[in-house]
Amino acid sequence: MEINNIKNKLFSQNNLTAEESFSLFGEIMNGKLNEIDTSAILISLKIKGETKDEILGATKIMRSKSLKISSSANIVDTCGTGGDMSNTLNISTAASLVAASCGVAIAKHGNKSVSSKSGSADMLQNIGYKFSDDPKKLEEQLKNNNFCFMFAQYHHSAMKHVSSVRKTLGTRTIFNLLGPLTNPANAKNQLLGVYDKKWINTHCEVLNELGSNKVMIVHGFDGLDEITLSQNTYICELKDKHIQNYNFDPRDIGYDYISLEDIKGGDPKYNAECFMKMINGKYDQFQKIVEINAGAAVYLSGKASNIKEGALIAQKSITEGKTKNFISSITNE
Repeated sequence: MEINNIKNKLFSQNNLTAEESFSLFGEIMNGKLNEIDTSAILISLKIKGETKDEILGATKIMRSKSLKISSSANIVDTCGTGGDMSNTLNISTAASLVAASCGVAIAKHGNKSVSSKSGSADMLQNIGYKFSDDPKKLEEQLKNNNFCFMFAQYHHSAMKHVSSVRKTLGTRTIFNLLGPLTNPANAKNQLLGVYDKKWINTHCEVLNELGSNKVMIVHGFDGLDEITLSQNTYICELKDKHIQNYNFDPRDIGYDYISLEDIKGGDPKYNAECFMKMINGKYDQFQKIVEINAGAAVYLSGKASNIKEGALIAQKSITEGKTKNFISSITNE
């Protein structure tokens, strides 16, 4: 189908097939559509509601245009859509570092802040981690240190064609949903947080079709795009091509509820300072929510049989100083 026909189908509020979405977003990411057309497409999708096939098609084209790195089959990514408007500390970034210190190979994918005061890239910069745009160096870091950070701006150059439109629109679009689905290392195992419960099954189904292995899509009852500790968490888990939905109560594995006020974030410098306090055993509430999320990553890697076992491994790494030593090693390179 010609691009104009695909656009008109969408503007008439009809759902696109995965193939049509692939073609349409190919035009966008090749810079062949003007900003007015691109804006109209993004808003039409938002008003209609993005479908699984539309997200799948857009994800496939975005993956095909990314700068990739080679990796082993058992790597894990901890990434979220952002946009939960909670302004907490950088939970998933902290969890990824703790999980890596437990021996989990983490290929973390992220960006600077868009919807919060501090994105994953912002926090990492402020603890002294240096980014690289060299795939070979990232592969070496992942192999030697169990950790690399793939800065989205380096790996998704096609996004330059929509950056101005996204900024002008000032609202969440399908691109907020695509980021966590387009890991440049093709991580088959993911802990992925979403800003709205309605996306947990959609993202799980998309990743299943794309060949993922073990995935947990999470959304807290309190709105967090993380496994939360202030209430329960909705989880959609993919394992061995089987999708299962359940609610996770942290009290079932020995964790008491905390208040979100206890883990309120600030600017990147503040969030980095809180992370350093946490790995030095001086920020108990933050440590607990990081343990849970790092524990999920440990579980997804196969190094634990469940979240509880993974959380205990994460806790031990922090309290025994392994995480502190790990941070020292990756920031002194």
